Amino acid sequence: MAILMLLGLKVIPAAIITFLTVVSIYIIIAVTSNKRRLSLLDEKCDPEEFLAATEKQKQVMKKEDPKIEAYLDINRAVAFISMGRFDEAKKILLLIDKEALSHKNGSLFAYTVNLIVCYYELGEIDSAEELFETQMPVLPPVNKRMELFAKILVAERLFFLKRYGESREHFERLLNEKKLSKRSRLEILYRLAQMDELDGNAEAAFKKYKKIADYGNKLWIAEKAREKCGNMPVNQVY
Repeated sequence: MAILMLLGLKVIPAAIITFLTVVSIYIIIAVTSNKRRLSLLDEKCDPEEFLAATEKQKQVMKKEDPKIEAYLDINRAVAFISMGRFDEAKKILLLIDKEALSHKNGSLFAYTVNLIVCYYELGEIDSAEELFETQMPVLPPVNKRMELFAKILVAERLFFLKRYGESREHFERLLNEKKLSKRSRLEILYRLAQMDELDGNAEAAFKKYKKIADYGNKLWIAEKAREKCGNMPVNQVY
């Protein structure tokens, strides 16, 4: 502001320009920081580091905005889901104040999708189905990323309902999506590998498990894939 005034601007225009500049810089820093934090999970496949970064961010924003706190709690739940700790993720989600969630910014959509995932993974199929059938039709995704998550959820639902042929069709189409993160792509491969096993195709399953094991870092599916690769007899695979 002082520099602008030295250049001849009056106080009010200089103040407005300074304010807008500061706000713009703050937004850019916040968006960049959030993308970097999300990439720890989506690209680095490290839910532990992602959880630590989210906990740190939550401490910084503590009690500053209930909506941001709810968003970060959803992120914490996603971290636990990615570690295979579904019961802990469900507890976090159920403690979130739903009044802080919104249709408009997609937070209610993200909350619902992740809670449904927890129910399916924990074998609570009836709870998952009730939530899917009552909430998903009235919670349209607000951006392309959430559209992808909705498609993945549909494929997951079909898998847990043991409609494997339909599930496979959905998952295989999803692999052609250009915007898939590394984590989502590996999670899709994991389901396809499971269905390969169910079909008795050990070779196809092994190839997928090997890729997940090599690139999945600390995801729970990577740990399971490593176990699968170690337990598959060579003569079953080749």
